[in-house]
Amino acid sequence: MINPFYLTGIIPGKYFCDREKETKSITSFLENQGNVLLTSARKMGKTQIIRHVFDQDDIRDNYYTFYVDIYSATSLREMVFFMGKEIYQRLVPKGKKALNRFLGAVKSITAAFSLDPVSGNPRINLRLGDILTPELTLEEIFGYLEAADKPCLFAIDEFQQIARFPETNIEALLRTHIQKMNNCHFLFSGSDRHILEQMFSSYSKPFYNSAQPLFLDRIPKDKYISFVIGCFAESGREIDPDAVSYCYDLFDGYTFYMHKVFHDLFAQDTGKRVIRENLVSNTIETILGEGEHGYREQMASLSTIQKQVLVAVSKAGIVSQPTSGDFIKRNSLPSSSSVQKAMISLMDSQFVTYRMIESKRAYQVSDKFLELWLRVTY
Repeated sequence: MINPFYLTGIIPGKYFCDREKETKSITSFLENQGNVLLTSARKMGKTQIIRHVFDQDDIRDNYYTFYVDIYSATSLREMVFFMGKEIYQRLVPKGKKALNRFLGAVKSITAAFSLDPVSGNPRINLRLGDILTPELTLEEIFGYLEAADKPCLFAIDEFQQIARFPETNIEALLRTHIQKMNNCHFLFSGSDRHILEQMFSSYSKPFYNSAQPLFLDRIPKDKYISFVIGCFAESGREIDPDAVSYCYDLFDGYTFYMHKVFHDLFAQDTGKRVIRENLVSNTIETILGEGEHGYREQMASLSTIQKQVLVAVSKAGIVSQPTSGDFIKRNSLPSSSSVQKAMISLMDSQFVTYRMIESKRAYQVSDKFLELWLRVTY
């Protein structure tokens, strides 16, 4: 039987857990010609819900949908490269008419696209070095999106990366193009909340008030427990609700980590015995063991004070005042100023993230597997 706990790709509807309200909200905003800003902690299922929204019948049948993840992009040129490649690849199955419309618009990189001399099928030879004038190519891409024969939806994941590009005025450049568009609407998403909030909530920023904000929170515990029980029952196996509850609490409801555990557990031959907490714990131990080398490499990249602060946050679980005297004394940390500096670095490198609790920031380790490994190791 197929493993119902999908970790990549488009999740079939029957195996997509909940998110009904969020799916309706995002779909409604986009269909009513609005842009959306989707934020969440990392590994909460942000990318999957974007793909899920784009796979809805009303969206799939009536729009061209494009998705790029620019987390690895370090410049405007690289972002434009990803955008051009994504549009081409998504249009190939739509036929020559749709494809030729795009190729006619992006004259600065048309030479990178051709037909296979044997099969006659379209092929792409676009390389990063082919983007000689990224601002011009970007203008051509937006021109195509505005003139496309169907309305377009474009998701740009990890959008906060543009703040790290070396080019100046990238936000203003993008906003200038986007605010003129009627045929294409955008879904901006990312996990670096403090940068995205500055981009979209600060009056002095070009993207101020230009997208409907939506925060992706945890799947409710009762719904997730029912989902897991149902997936195992479908294969003729039984899992104790308390075992699912234990996993949910351990990972604070973060979707990816729970899914990874149950994905690996589902793949095991558990026979006819009821799956209980001990099997969940054993599976988690195996996952942490497999990732140990990577965790040690991550820790080796940190300074001593950064490492101390990260370990202290992991042991606390959630920290509302990391520079307080109590937190510093309890964890034998140096001065509050050095802790504050370390926290800023850990936030920038996304070792640490935060969520809002009663209008105040509460900090925690971003990677829940790393958090567990730190608690055991230190």
